Amino acid sequence: MAFETQAGNNPGAGKLQTTNGHFIPEVWTAQLLQDLEDSLILGSAEITNRAYEGDFRREGDVVRIPHFVDTVQDKGMVKAYGEIGDRDHAALEYIKMTVAKGSSFHIEIDKIHQLQTKAGVDLMSELVRQRGRQAAVVIDRVLAQTITAAVDGKDLNGIELRADGTPVEGQAPGQLHGKIDTIGYNDLGARESEYIGPYDYVVRMLENLDLKNAPDSRFLFISPRLRSMLLRDPKFIDASHFGGGAVMPSGVIGTILGIPVRVSNTLGKARPADAKLVKGRRHDAFNSVDMFMGSTAATSLVIPFAEMAAYKPEKSFTDAIKSRIIYDAKVVRPEQLLVATGVEKAVTDHNNTAVQKRRLTQADFALAA
Repeated sequence: MAFETQAGNNPGAGKLQTTNGHFIPEVWTAQLLQDLEDSLILGSAEITNRAYEGDFRREGDVVRIPHFVDTVQDKGMVKAYGEIGDRDHAALEYIKMTVAKGSSFHIEIDKIHQLQTKAGVDLMSELVRQRGRQAAVVIDRVLAQTITAAVDGKDLNGIELRADGTPVEGQAPGQLHGKIDTIGYNDLGARESEYIGPYDYVVRMLENLDLKNAPDSRFLFISPRLRSMLLRDPKFIDASHFGGGAVMPSGVIGTILGIPVRVSNTLGKARPADAKLVKGRRHDAFNSVDMFMGSTAATSLVIPFAEMAAYKPEKSFTDAIKSRIIYDAKVVRPEQLLVATGVEKAVTDHNNTAVQKRRLTQADFALAA
């Protein structure tokens, strides 16, 4: 499909920017998916599992998500002329995923608007880039809603959701094969007189994953306010008390105890004063969570279908483009994911109490002297 040719001596104007003046759906769909991938946070390919088996032909189709099962057993000491026992077999386990969510866009450009486009401005690329960023926001919101539901043992896979994360009328979440653990203040086992900080939550979450033999490829998401608290946490700044070197020699959060850390404004509730400064907050589906830790590929995101098409509306002098992306998400290994909530309040309340107790203790010593 050809669009309008360039106008006058103004290259880049007079047409909807395309490849050599022609709209090639495959080229622009590939750019759309690349822009989407670059903007994803929770749905990043570094964190979610993208592998699936099966054919996708229409919305509601079921695909299979493969993951390895630990089937290798220790046979113990095998003495001379003894038998090693039955052979173990490498095994794949499959979890079914229904692909039923999606997003789309539809835009038209007036030819006069195209003629007024400044030279060098690639209108089509910018439109596709904006579309990719917005699709990433929607998909990340679906991931956040899926993870939040998994904390309660619910499965939102295959369920059409409203923007607030509630199922549309006539649909209800299923029961998940497990649930995501929540780490709270009571799990820290802290004494009333000792200082605690966000670093203590990280240590406790790591312990939880270690006890479950979760893979070593892990990640940690924290809210902006938790980052600020970490930067002032003495246990985080210097871990020499625990037999290690400086955790933060450069003053920049990169890793904590070997785990890559990402800061996202989708985590944690912003205070009223802070909310005024937050422009374009990506979504609020995850603001009840302060920390999110897990092993990579514990959550699966499938994007099996994307398309884009251009056409000329019959009753106007415009060019129009429409596109859609089909996707869905599922928590595959809920035992390998953890969330921490209410961290800021718990840390503040505990430390205020600890300071008060120390002051009372010092006053008692002064009286005794």
